[in-house]
Amino acid sequence: KKNKNIPLIGNVARYDPKKGHLDLLKALSITKSKNINFLCLLVGSNITKKNVKLINEIKKLKLSSHVKLLGQRNDIPTVMNGLDIYVHSSGYGEGFPNVVAESMACGTPCVVTDVGDASYIVGKTGWVVGSNNFLELASAIEKAIFEQKTKNWNKRCKEARSRVKESFDISKMVNSYNKVWYE
Repeated sequence: KKNKNIPLIGNVARYDPKKGHLDLLKALSITKSKNINFLCLLVGSNITKKNVKLINEIKKLKLSSHVKLLGQRNDIPTVMNGLDIYVHSSGYGEGFPNVVAESMACGTPCVVTDVGDASYIVGKTGWVVGSNNFLELASAIEKAIFEQKTKNWNKRCKEARSRVKESFDISKMVNSYNKVWYE
């Protein structure tokens, strides 16, 4: 389960420029440069050792011991349940990023870029930063890591789960769609 000694950060997204993997890696490099320990799991299609561009960036930023590539997975709820912090680093082109709601449903607070509905999903339960800004992303990741060591962390985890349950419950969403549709 979640390791309180080494924060487990995660990102689930196919390898695509709009998903912001390079900004995430730059942010993690800044975090590492401040002697903040963490392990980041990257999950998604083409997130493997065969992705030369991704591997080269990880090596260039000296993150090999801090970033693990898990590739495409079919057990995303298991992955989400194991994370301490979920980072959604997209630069553009998102609608409703389900992975943010999925991680929050597991009680995992999120650091998200303000792309699509990510900031709306997170509300006040996580951290929202501008898109394509790895400096802001690094700062928010560091805030999350530091808060994880405080008494407030469990409250934040519960609030993240509650927000998804209350705002994005499937039956509530269906009822809302039906209401709009029939008006």
